[in-house]
Amino acid sequence: MNKETTDMAGQEALLQEYDLAGRRSKENHYYIVQSELATHSSKGVLKSTDTYRELLKVEPGNRSAGEADRFTCKRFSVKRGDTPQVTIPSLEGFSYDVNKDLLDASGIDQNGELYSVPEETFEGLVDDSGTKLPFEVGYQVYSAFYYYHSYTDYAEPTSQGSGIQNLRRIGDRTVVEGSFAESPLPGKLAKDSAFWKNGEITLAFNGLSVVDGKPCAVLGLDSGVCHWSMPMTYMPIMNLKTVGVSNYQADIHLDLETRWVRKLDMVLFEITTTTMWGIPVEKSIPVTKLAIWAISEDEFDRG
Repeated sequence: MNKETTDMAGQEALLQEYDLAGRRSKENHYYIVQSELATHSSKGVLKSTDTYRELLKVEPGNRSAGEADRFTCKRFSVKRGDTPQVTIPSLEGFSYDVNKDLLDASGIDQNGELYSVPEETFEGLVDDSGTKLPFEVGYQVYSAFYYYHSYTDYAEPTSQGSGIQNLRRIGDRTVVEGSFAESPLPGKLAKDSAFWKNGEITLAFNGLSVVDGKPCAVLGLDSGVCHWSMPMTYMPIMNLKTVGVSNYQADIHLDLETRWVRKLDMVLFEITTTTMWGIPVEKSIPVTKLAIWAISEDEFDRG
């Protein structure tokens, strides 16, 4: 193929229409899901960095027949600051089913669970040395599970309104369903008044990429400015409330053959203020980096 032919093929790829909302393949998929939480003081000084890492198997159900997808954690590890990495034995082989047809617009199922992840699983977690993990670590582990769903969901068509189905050519951009919506925050620690309010969420078809030899569409996600409030009661004497503003941005690489996410990189920026009985006790700047990447079944088995 000469240079002129190559250039024409490249131009055709850039100008053609793509069906990014096509049917997903039905084979099993395997992922590493890793979130890194770096907490900074109000002056920008790094206080701590914690890393949460999961090996996740996804078994797609037949959605046209109303079947759920099954998600199974092979192993979950936690590394807090400079402490040694530990694993959580109770999460080895932990499975849950997600039927997207039975979730509301906020991702809550009929049992009140976010993405059907049973929250009680993460209460009183113990690491592989027999040490009980602090309650806030359990909440972060719980969060790591629904992060996968929260962000890969943008690579699936929406049931109504705008979404990936509106992106046909490179350069297309849309304001997606759920923009400016307010929803309750997950977790039993949060009171009923806890909420998250979205900003203007945009999804853009930014280009093409090759990941592990597979052609992918590159989707750019931007949440706009989000606001949230989380009152909590942790023991009778601790009446806490944390409020914050947030923004998350992500690059999502969608496999053009399977219509499954092959790679995702997200950064969530927050500015938070915590009060106890109305008195300010802490201001911080948490930054969460989420990385999701597909691996082979052999890599998963060896991992």
